[in-house]
Amino acid sequence: MPISPEVPNSTDTAMTLRCQFLASRWVETAYEQGPGSGKLSRAEIDNQLSGDLIGQGWLQYLLCYPPVEGTAVAFTGFERLQGDTAYGPGSLVVQHEGVFDPARGVSGRLRMLSGSGTGVFAGFAGAGEIRAKAGEHGGEYRLVLEKRA
Repeated sequence: MPISPEVPNSTDTAMTLRCQFLASRWVETAYEQGPGSGKLSRAEIDNQLSGDLIGQGWLQYLLCYPPVEGTAVAFTGFERLQGDTAYGPGSLVVQHEGVFDPARGVSGRLRMLSGSGTGVFAGFAGAGEIRAKAGEHGGEYRLVLEKRA
């Protein structure tokens, strides 16, 4: 599905971006864990992107594991998405904030950092969501972007 304008006949002012991601690399390292407390760790992730944006993503997560195994893990991080769209190449940086639940998967918010866009994404800002099913190594990003004056 190509980028679909939110404003009819105008890809210059707003767009919806849907892309699938698949983690091709995940390297996680714990950096702190005390007795009876949860674990803090950092993950470096490489994502392959398909859909409206075909390319790659480079992601760094900070994760907070609770002391009880098998419960929800909070995460935050930044990812540079880079690739080709129906309107040309570009890149953008998104901030991730969400939760991984072993039974429900990943849910969270995405926010494009203002000023981070290049190419087709230059001058845009916006927000969206991340979703992934439990047990899978990928999921979907959905962003609604608007041109900033």
